[in-house]
Amino acid sequence: MTPSSSGLEQSEIDAIQELEQTSRNDTLLKYHDICIDEGVIEQDVDMSCFSANSVGEWIVELIYQNNIKKLIMGATADSHYSEGMVHITPTKADYVIQHAPHCCNIWLVCNGNLIQTREGRFEHAGSAYSSSSSLHSIDSALIPYGGAGRAERVTEPHALSSSEEQSARGIEKMYYEEQRRRLEIEELKREKEQRDKMRRVREEALSSSSGVTKILYNEEVMRRREVEAELNRAKAEIEDMKRVQIELKEQHYADCRLLEKERDEAIKTTEELLRALEKGESSIPLQWSVSIEPPQCFICPISKDIMQNPHVAADGYTYEADEFRRWLNHGGEKSPMTNLRLENRNLIPNLVLRSAIKDWLQQHP
Repeated sequence: MTPSSSGLEQSEIDAIQELEQTSRNDTLLKYHDICIDEGVIEQDVDMSCFSANSVGEWIVELIYQNNIKKLIMGATADSHYSEGMVHITPTKADYVIQHAPHCCNIWLVCNGNLIQTREGRFEHAGSAYSSSSSLHSIDSALIPYGGAGRAERVTEPHALSSSEEQSARGIEKMYYEEQRRRLEIEELKREKEQRDKMRRVREEALSSSSGVTKILYNEEVMRRREVEAELNRAKAEIEDMKRVQIELKEQHYADCRLLEKERDEAIKTTEELLRALEKGESSIPLQWSVSIEPPQCFICPISKDIMQNPHVAADGYTYEADEFRRWLNHGGEKSPMTNLRLENRNLIPNLVLRSAIKDWLQQHP
C-alpha cells in the first residue's frame, strides 16, 4: 500500500499496517494457546507471519515447505453456512484442497462441525495413508468436486468430539475476530475517503464565487459582532465615568456651599468685631470670637487631621490620599464612611478643597 495508490497519507498507512500487524499477532497467540491447551508441546508450536496477495496460495506453499500432513481449516466466515452444509464455495479453502499435496489430510470445519474431509494418499504403489484415528468413525462418500475427472472424499456432516469441537470453535472464533478487525480497517479507510471527499468539496466551494461570498459574509458578521461587543463595553465605561462625574460634582457643590457659608459667617463676625472696636468696647462678646477650629470638611475621616492632599474616592467622600491608600493596602475593601463595598480604588484630586485648605492655613498659621 502506497500513498499514491491508496489516496492515504503515509502516517495513516503506517497506522493501518500497525493495526493489522497487532491483529495478526493476537490471532497467532490465541492459536498458540489453543495448541498448548490441547496438549501440544510448546517447543513444537511455531508461529510465523507472512504477507501475500493470495492467502490460499501461501497456505499451499507452507504445506510444501513444512511437509504438513494434517491441516484443519475454517471453511468460511459467512454466517449463512449451516451445520448441514456439505459443499463449499470457491474460497481459499477451495484453492487449498485443489492444490495441496495429496499426502496432506485436510479437515474443513464450520460452527464446530466437520463439513468436508480430504484424506491424504500416496501416489506410490504399496503405500497408503489414513486419516487420524479420531476421524476413522466418520462415514465417508465420494462426490464430484472441482470439475470433471476429479473426486475427493467428503464426509457427511458430523459433530466432532468435545475436545475437537472446542478446538474447532476456538479456531473459527479467532477467524471471525480477524475478519471483524479487517472490516474495522476497511471502515477506517472509508471514513478517510469520506473526509477527503468533504475536504475537496469545501475547497471547490471556496474556489467558486458563491463560496467566497459566503465566507466573506460570515467574516463580516463576526467582525460586526466583535465591534458591537466592544462598543457596548465602551458605553458601559462611559456611563460609569458619567456617574462618578455627577457624584464628584455634587460633592464639589456641597464643599463650595459649606465654604461660602463659613466665609459669610467669618465676614459677619469680622464686621461686628470692627464695629465693637470702633465704639471702644473693651470686652468682646464670646459669640464674636473668631473660631480657630478648622471646618469639618477639612478633616480626613480616617486620620482626623487637616488634609494636605485631598482626593475623592469611589464612595463620593474626600480623604487624605496617603491615608486612603494605606487603608486599601491593609485590606480595606469597604468605604470608611458608608461601610459599603467600593466599586473601584480610583482617587480623583479635589483641587477646590485643597485650595480652600491652603487659604485657611495661611490665615491660621
